[in-house]
Amino acid sequence: MPISLKLTVHDEYLEAEFNGSRDTVDELGETFEAWSKIPIACEKHGLTKILAISKLDKRLKLDNTFVLTDKMTDIGFKPHYKISGVIYDDQLHLEYEVTATFIRNFGFQCEIFTTEKEAKKWLLDS
Repeated sequence: MPISLKLTVHDEYLEAEFNGSRDTVDELGETFEAWSKIPIACEKHGLTKILAISKLDKRLKLDNTFVLTDKMTDIGFKPHYKISGVIYDDQLHLEYEVTATFIRNFGFQCEIFTTEKEAKKWLLDS
């Protein structure tokens, strides 16, 4: 099952919930397709805060993670966006910390959490 993305607009943030399994043949293309929908929704609704919830079975390969974060501006993400990630699986949480580090290194505010409560608190604080 490929990645599916459900976008939900809230008053102060956009919720992006990722479900499914990563495509081992075209994981980067599939990921770009999903992530490129987020800034379009943010612009449409005047939002800059994103709650990204991953229920995926594994994270993006490391080299593809770098490519994605390097291209975030190209697919519409703005430097003032604030991204709060939720990864429920403890092992995947550790692996996604690398992704968060890459995102921060490209100038975005980004943190990863294991609960929605913590993620929302950080996201909405400021």
